[in-house]
Amino acid sequence: MEQALKKLHEINRYLMENAKQENGLGLLNGKLGLSIYFFHLARNTDNKEFLETAENLVVEVFEKLSEAKLPADFENGLAGIVFGISYLVNSDFVEADLDDTLRELDDKIFKFLEDQNGKLPAAINNGIIGYLIYCLDRLESSLKSGHQSNIYIYHKLGAQLLNQLGQLIEEEKLQDREPQLFNIFWDLPIILILLAKSKLLLVNTKKAERILDYLLPNLISVFPRLHSNKLYLLLGIESVLREFETPELRKHALLLKRSVDMDTVINVECRNLNIRILDGASGLRLIADKLVEITGDKSFIPSDELIINKINNAVCWGDDDFYSPFKKSNGLVSGMSGIGWVLLEILSDVADFEVGEKSDNVIV
Repeated sequence: MEQALKKLHEINRYLMENAKQENGLGLLNGKLGLSIYFFHLARNTDNKEFLETAENLVVEVFEKLSEAKLPADFENGLAGIVFGISYLVNSDFVEADLDDTLRELDDKIFKFLEDQNGKLPAAINNGIIGYLIYCLDRLESSLKSGHQSNIYIYHKLGAQLLNQLGQLIEEEKLQDREPQLFNIFWDLPIILILLAKSKLLLVNTKKAERILDYLLPNLISVFPRLHSNKLYLLLGIESVLREFETPELRKHALLLKRSVDMDTVINVECRNLNIRILDGASGLRLIADKLVEITGDKSFIPSDELIINKINNAVCWGDDDFYSPFKKSNGLVSGMSGIGWVLLEILSDVADFEVGEKSDNVIV
């Protein structure tokens, strides 16, 4: 574990330096995502400097929102920023009235979706999938607060987005085939997770059922070549099975489960550079954690040593100038804050270690 602590300290040093630089404001690659990481870090370490950095980043995002000409998308734009702010409030990192705080941003997203009706792709980064993630999250928050008009609005928007997604699926305009390499943006598992979420929140449930029925014949024939893709597809299927009882899918889930080898996932399929959430060991660790949460089966979790060694020994930490862009990447998905988050989770789960010194070092 000393290796993990040392690497986490190194990552934090880079991120503290990078936080002062000009970067995008967005959730997955920008300052808002970085603030989420620092809030988690501050909570785990009780470090005031990390907390101050997190708060300053959030203030900077809000100050620049009015002047920046941001896209509406989930990856770098307004939908992702709204999702991130909602996460901060619901995690008790920030105090705010979500409806008042997000009203203007919501209106801009609604206008964009109305203007682009029928023109958007499926992809999570700039398409329907990302907007559906945003919409279902806003609906869930509105259900908790009891804001009836918002509940109606997001139910209606969610139904419209599901209809558009169903149309794209029927037109075969999504990435349903296995990608050549593991990538967290693979459409098919994310769609399955969103169908389950839609059913749970009673959003256009009939349409969600019809989409699943349409996908089913192809879905049960998909048996990925890569163990990492098997694991991700299994997460999508297990998510669906919580809300839709589908015997064919349950049988396919069992087949996938029996065929996944976590050592192969981490040691063979994750190359020297594949340590990010986007396409590597950190993302696969999070997928495995979610599978354990759903199924209770801890065999999906790769050993801490596997993940730590993969991250610690990656060539991208070297002094070669070729890797300097990596060391300047802050993103939750494509950069170092996501890797740091995974290391922080691993260390927080280890009973013999305490991540809680009030200093800029995370020590035993």
